[in-house]
Amino acid sequence: MNVLLVDDDRFVIEALKQKINWKGLGINKIFSASNIFSAKKIFEQHQVHILISDIEMPRGTGLELLAWIRSEGFDVQAIFLTNYASFNYAQKAIELQSIEYFLKPVEFEKFELVIKKAVNKVKSRLLEKEVITVGKHWHRYKEKIVESFWKDYINSAGSITIENLQEMIKEKNLQYSVEDRFIPILIKLFPYSITEHMEIKIFLSKSARIKEQLKKLIQNICKGSSFHLESLIEMKINEDYLAIFKVIGNDSKINNQDIAVFGNKLIFQVNDRFQCDIQCIVHGKETLSRFQDKINQMLTFDEELIHFRNQTIEYNFFNEPRKKYVEPNLQLLEYYLQSGNREGFIDKCRQYLENFMDKKSINYHVLCNFRLDITQLIFTHLKSKRILAHHLFHGKVNDFLLEKSTRSIEDLMSYISYLVHLSLNYMEFTNSRKSVVKKICDYINGHYHENLTRNDLAEIVYLSPDYIARLFKKETGMSLIDYITDKRIKIAKDLLKHTDLPIHVISEKVGYENYSYFTKLFKKVTKKTPRDYRRKSATAEKIH
Repeated sequence: MNVLLVDDDRFVIEALKQKINWKGLGINKIFSASNIFSAKKIFEQHQVHILISDIEMPRGTGLELLAWIRSEGFDVQAIFLTNYASFNYAQKAIELQSIEYFLKPVEFEKFELVIKKAVNKVKSRLLEKEVITVGKHWHRYKEKIVESFWKDYINSAGSITIENLQEMIKEKNLQYSVEDRFIPILIKLFPYSITEHMEIKIFLSKSARIKEQLKKLIQNICKGSSFHLESLIEMKINEDYLAIFKVIGNDSKINNQDIAVFGNKLIFQVNDRFQCDIQCIVHGKETLSRFQDKINQMLTFDEELIHFRNQTIEYNFFNEPRKKYVEPNLQLLEYYLQSGNREGFIDKCRQYLENFMDKKSINYHVLCNFRLDITQLIFTHLKSKRILAHHLFHGKVNDFLLEKSTRSIEDLMSYISYLVHLSLNYMEFTNSRKSVVKKICDYINGHYHENLTRNDLAEIVYLSPDYIARLFKKETGMSLIDYITDKRIKIAKDLLKHTDLPIHVISEKVGYENYSYFTKLFKKVTKKTPRDYRRKSATAEKIH
């Protein structure tokens, strides 16, 4: 704690320094000034807790100094010393919130009590500030502290004893009881779709602060209800969140139907606000002491759960027998592929899944087996058309749809639709041999300088190497290697005729790193060496 002594009489300042037991009062530093100007400099450079000042001074009064201190916002306890018992001075001192108006000559024992009173006021003010600071700190970090508690509790390996749970609550300084009741809701967002042009459309991004927006949405829906959002935890996979609600007051007023209604309200709000689909898995109330086990069961249930989007699903804690998979009518689906009936194929797949849903026989196991049968059927059909399915189905869109395909029935249908449309579109393309050959020729014309192989060209059109070799020869009358060679030699002739580039550079430019091989091949095709061709071309130009 620091004090500033202001007086134009240096003997007064020295007497105060010597006669007062500053150390015993808890004063660490004593600053002094003989006028207002010097005092202001000290305030600007150091922290001052207590001001002891004369009133009457040649270059400005102590009252003027305190008025400046208050206008600048310095939190200071002020004591005035004066030779004049003036009512006006005393009144002004009170207005400026000084704590004492003390007459000279100073009686040091009494004055020390006045200073002690100022010290206690400073301590009280500092304590108030600390409480406010701690309160602000707690309010600022409360959400993180609460979220940290729930993450530690839910993700703990093994069951937590009541004693350990109580210790965790105490450590986080939370107002929880092990008998408090909470409600879990697992929120699954689907902020994406596939456009007609097979492009991924993302409705939300991380930069959009999904979690904060979702939290505010939930809090608004909770207003006036018997439970409020305690924490919203982002799960490790997908766009999933675990919302944890604390029951307020008498929990007998809340039943499972109320929670399901809340889930439906949230679905409506998310659809409207974020323009994306959502799925809610809800469960009834549970005490804090049993919450960890129920959440683990709920998450296990979710791993097997398959459902349509935009529905609230109530989780019941019972063990269901593993659903038996029954394969679809693959012969009918194959017929749809062969006839190019894409809509019939897709509708049949959806009917199959809806039938399983109606019988409540769908789960992750069933969905994965169905996806496997459909992909094998499509891949086998493409193979019969000599189309390389593993090259056709690759890239960002395929990987994205495959990854999401088991999240919901809509996601699986998006993946199946993608496979069917891309397959049939490409089969229509390959049915036009001229279109396939043109695509190969266009690629060769743009990449003749690269090391082209038959396998490379086959990947461009997603067809088998043997098939494109036969198809190309039948349509053009030339083999692939002859077409590539002819293209390269034509470019080389043009460069020899119209540029001064060295022949070894031209060789590399048309795709032949081996200069000797290029020379030999050029002569075989043109009956001239590159050097002779350039010389004769130059002579012909001069003649003309």
